[in-house]
Amino acid sequence: MLEPSQKYMSRLFKDGRAMFLAYDQGLEHGPKDFNDKNYNPEYIIDIALRNKYTGLIFHKGLAEKYRENYSGRVPLIVKVNGKDNIAKAQAEEAPYSPVVCSVDYAVKLGADAVGYTLYVGSPIEAEAMKDFREVQEKARDYGLPVVGWMYPRGKYVTNDVDPNIVAYGARVGLELGCDLLKVKYTGSKETFKKVTDMAGRAKVLCAGGLKSDLNVFLKQTRDILDVGAAGVAVGRNVWQSDDPDKVSRALEKIIFDNKSVEEALK
Repeated sequence: MLEPSQKYMSRLFKDGRAMFLAYDQGLEHGPKDFNDKNYNPEYIIDIALRNKYTGLIFHKGLAEKYRENYSGRVPLIVKVNGKDNIAKAQAEEAPYSPVVCSVDYAVKLGADAVGYTLYVGSPIEAEAMKDFREVQEKARDYGLPVVGWMYPRGKYVTNDVDPNIVAYGARVGLELGCDLLKVKYTGSKETFKKVTDMAGRAKVLCAGGLKSDLNVFLKQTRDILDVGAAGVAVGRNVWQSDDPDKVSRALEKIIFDNKSVEEALK
């Protein structure tokens, strides 16, 4: 099988658009991202179920322990590589995210897709590309879509939101076999178009990052959709909010109903 199964791809989209809720930050960032509500995976799952998320992103431990809460109700994307944020100095110089879950095991967990972070431009990206090749080709055996977190980072990357660098990362993801690409916003609709152009037939999702201003966050979402992106993969912008349902509903209106920011906030 040389393409992801349409059975799985169709589960991740609604009318050609996608809205994923990411919750891999516990491993990637640690307790600093959590408060007395959102440290609990059940809180996150409930947000996904109450709203129109087309994918829930977990590492394997959460997928195992909380399967009964979400299985059959929201598509699962298992993040198959990851790293902690404790050895930060080394991570900034030569970031590398080792494989922590096999594709075979992700399938046993009921994954509808697998996700992999590739730090494009890292001094040790060659090792990561070898890891990714095994993940991507094994995913094809099952027909699973592959979501690539295409994040330029490391001592050779001076600006990880430079439009040319982000576009290069998107192109790397396309040529390595990703079906969906999670990338950072480049600052404007005009510069982000280069990213979607370079992504070719791979679907582009914009990472939420962390925006304190909801209007700015929603405008970013409107902009990326206008130039060909398929949707967003958001996390902290939603589950760190005092009103995650308000944020989710506004995103839904923009992504699935094609509303303006002003209309989405009504």
